[in-house]
Amino acid sequence: MDTRVETLLFRPPFDWGGLTEFFGPRAIPGVEMVHHHVLRRSLRWNDSAGLVEVQAGILENSLELRLTGPATFLDATSQISALASRVLDLDSDPLPMQRCFAADLVLAPLILRWPGVRLPGAWDRFEMGVRAILGQQVSVKAAHTFAARLVEKFGHNFTSTSSGVTKLFPLAAELALLPIQELASIGIPQKRAETLHHFAVWCTHPHDHRPHLIELPGIGPWTENYLRMRGDSDRDAFPAGDLGIQKALGIQGLGPTKASREAESKSAAWRPWRAYAVMLLWRSLSLPQADPKAKA
Repeated sequence: MDTRVETLLFRPPFDWGGLTEFFGPRAIPGVEMVHHHVLRRSLRWNDSAGLVEVQAGILENSLELRLTGPATFLDATSQISALASRVLDLDSDPLPMQRCFAADLVLAPLILRWPGVRLPGAWDRFEMGVRAILGQQVSVKAAHTFAARLVEKFGHNFTSTSSGVTKLFPLAAELALLPIQELASIGIPQKRAETLHHFAVWCTHPHDHRPHLIELPGIGPWTENYLRMRGDSDRDAFPAGDLGIQKALGIQGLGPTKASREAESKSAAWRPWRAYAVMLLWRSLSLPQADPKAKA
């Protein structure tokens, strides 16, 4: 196994600490880990697989990308570097978004606190779709537990130079063949296991032969928008039905439909950067309530 090191550049400000703090609690044991602001994970590339490591770079306004694996994996260094840039949103120009949010009473104090906010993407769209389905109507911690069980039961062993990265996420074709009851055995409801099955089958079809994602049983606006936001790096995706967003906006007691409409209405002023607003609103929930900025 060999190693290649690439330098990834970004436009400041850039909140690398905020990104790793987001990825950390969501890291699937065995597949990925975040330790001391270093992100490590396994990654399939075509018929090969290797270890990806990202950390702060030596050069100003840069990250270091380290790839370790067989030659067939390292041959894709340029493509994996491009993927890493998208996942970490390194091509973003934060200034237009900052100007937009600075004029908003809700987001102004948040963008002042976290000016380098980025949109965390996904290394694999199928993996992110599975995680979105597992996260339906449950906490981040619960979704993390389900994902860990799924990888432990259906993932593949992976040998790397990092003791914490020992698994590869299962493939869509593999999950599509599993009985629904076996998918449910990780602790999820039967209906969610059915949704997971339908999504896995959907991902095995060619793109031009797939119905719209929202047409799959169990896929609603929240899942579709979350997958657009993280899986497709859509900077304007906005899961209006998210309870955390609604809480951060002070939308309560309206019922699901009216609350979603109210959140959607408020978000209109933040186009085309609504996904960044989502990241700020979610992060604001961790602020002490006594802090006046937490009221934003």
